[in-house]
Amino acid sequence: MKKSATRRSVLKKLGIGTAGSVMLSTAAHGIPSSNDIEPILRIAHLTDMHLQPGEVSEAGVRKCLDQILRDEKPIDFFINGGDLIMDALREDEATTEAQWAVWRAIKKDYPQLKFYHCLGNHDVWGKTPVQEPYPGKAWALREHGLDRPYYSFSEKGWHFIVLDSTQQKPDGTWYTAKLDLAQRNWLEQTLQDIPSEEPILIVSHIPILGATPFLDGDNAESGDWVVPGAWMHIDAKSLINLFYKHKNIKSCISGHIHLVESLKYHDIMYHCSGAVCGNWWKDEPYELTDRGYAIMELFANGEHNYIYVNF
Repeated sequence: MKKSATRRSVLKKLGIGTAGSVMLSTAAHGIPSSNDIEPILRIAHLTDMHLQPGEVSEAGVRKCLDQILRDEKPIDFFINGGDLIMDALREDEATTEAQWAVWRAIKKDYPQLKFYHCLGNHDVWGKTPVQEPYPGKAWALREHGLDRPYYSFSEKGWHFIVLDSTQQKPDGTWYTAKLDLAQRNWLEQTLQDIPSEEPILIVSHIPILGATPFLDGDNAESGDWVVPGAWMHIDAKSLINLFYKHKNIKSCISGHIHLVESLKYHDIMYHCSGAVCGNWWKDEPYELTDRGYAIMELFANGEHNYIYVNF
């Protein structure tokens, strides 16, 4: 995501960054589960990789995957939380293709890894034919083998709903965080169709609800808190009211902010999983947050553990 002049300057300076040292640390969040109960699923949430040509970001993502495979217990599948590539919106076809090619090279070398993908704002290509069914998003959908940018699936008794956070503003400019009408109608129907005893985890690129969007940048410089609609879902209150009707929704996970948090509201845990790229692959942390990934353990009773791991 790009959210201020500071962030834009960070992106411009990315080419001179160097890979940082590897450091492992953990912090537990979420709903602690009994130690004598084994999880039925263990997933890795990797968000905001921001891949581009050059050895820094590619080596960093490979280092991240290698650490997970070496140090973590076996992972059932990975969730890509969006912003997989550096930025497609303002780039031409050749530059965008070069970014996606980095991901293809990584994916080829890790064929054993199962990924589910969520689209981020930087995955959207700006120079797109208007006749595409999902303008700007069709390229990313092809890369991920998806028919549309929102979908759901079940794994071992848990149901997962992947949402598309980024939409054009009413004036046609890019972008605000919300669900479009068709997606909202689909979500309501999907939630109705899921058995009430089946726990649900919701994935979005942009946080549906969080505290970190308030603290990322000078959002109080006017004397009031001002959080842009691109930093947290502008339809959060409506979604929260919808979620309240479905007690089997246990957690919502996101990225986008490059910061880590776990917030509980109406018995739902909202986790923001930092960024694999950290401070856009610069050595120093972003707002005191190092690059990393999240590990989630999901239990049959609907509980979960959440751990953010630096690398």
